[in-house]
Amino acid sequence: MTTMNEEKSLSESPAEVEAWARGAVAEAVDLLAKRGLFSTVTIEARPAWVLPDIALIGRIREQGSQDSFYWFICGAFPTDCVRSDVAADPRAAARHFSLQWHLDADRMGEQGKGLLERAEVLHELAEDDVFLARKHFIAYLT
Repeated sequence: MTTMNEEKSLSESPAEVEAWARGAVAEAVDLLAKRGLFSTVTIEARPAWVLPDIALIGRIREQGSQDSFYWFICGAFPTDCVRSDVAADPRAAARHFSLQWHLDADRMGEQGKGLLERAEVLHELAEDDVFLARKHFIAYLT
């Protein structure tokens, strides 16, 4: 798991950001496929929001499926996904993941402390308009 080090993400070159994003997407696709999310072998995935070394929210779908896709999150956060009909855009997906993780952490009690901390960080990122507008937060899609 990567660490949440914003200073490092600020100093990365575009090539380093792309390499990190490519690797993060590949790991997320592999994990989600192993969980049985998809029934076909061919999957399309692309980043939507990238905060290098911290978070990536992207779109993933079975190849040829034009209407149906999932939002996924990975990086320093647990790899997770949600159907696109639950969240209209990456920000809504981040809010959904945060809320879901809060609920999961509450059910886990003391064992959910780490998940709760990540949920709170993600919530803060998703609600911070100034942060999301900063140059180092790369929004690939709107």
